[in-house]
Amino acid sequence: MATSQVFNQWFDINRALLEPFVRWNEVTLQTAERVAGNRQLFEQWFEINRAAADPFLRWGEIAFSIGEKVARHNLSLAQDYLDLSVRHINLLREVHDPKKWVDEEGKLAVEFSQKIVNHAGDYLKVAQESQNAFKSWASEAVQQTADKAQQAVSTTAKATSETAGKAAEAAKSKA
Repeated sequence: MATSQVFNQWFDINRALLEPFVRWNEVTLQTAERVAGNRQLFEQWFEINRAAADPFLRWGEIAFSIGEKVARHNLSLAQDYLDLSVRHINLLREVHDPKKWVDEEGKLAVEFSQKIVNHAGDYLKVAQESQNAFKSWASEAVQQTADKAQQAVSTTAKATSETAGKAAEAAKSKA
């Protein structure tokens, strides 16, 4: 199974875990609309819940991307180990002079050491990209949540005021 398939399945599982909450919000919205007759207030509430779930979905996308990069680097490292092993075996099979064998082994060791250093640099790059991505994610999530909350408070206050006014008018007309 390809790495991307594994991570896609992981992402789908996370999305499936959120699905009952989304469905619960939909049912609650429909019920509230029937009971209170004011859909606007509950649409705002539903929007707040959806907006609260969005950052977690984005987090999953970032984690998926990082996992895929790390898996790619791990496979490349494993390929280098395999190549070294094959070259080492071929060297043992082909070279019969101990001095020449030591020289060739030294060359292999230097070459492999450089590959390890390059891989370490690749992992550090992924770590830095991960740190930047999660830092950006956190900033965006906080800002979006604050914006949505402010918008919801404003709209909810207006809708509540309108609903209270209508209820008061209805009470006056019945009295």
